[in-house]
Amino acid sequence: MSLAVLPAAIAMRFFTFPVWVGAAVGCLGAAVGGVKLIAMAWAMGARLLGGHSAGGAIAAVVD
Repeated sequence: MSLAVLPAAIAMRFFTFPVWVGAAVGCLGAAVGGVKLIAMAWAMGARLLGGHSAGGAIAAVVD
């Protein structure tokens, strides 16, 4: 079964799982989402604090 169809199959109750499986999947999803948010914030901070090297390249081409 495709991973794209699996959430719909679970929502329509074709498969039933114990409560602890849902809790574990929810915790895993929260952890992955948190890591993604931290990575995006880190990248944005690095981009804001870094130098603007593209501006120099454009100025060199225009001159």
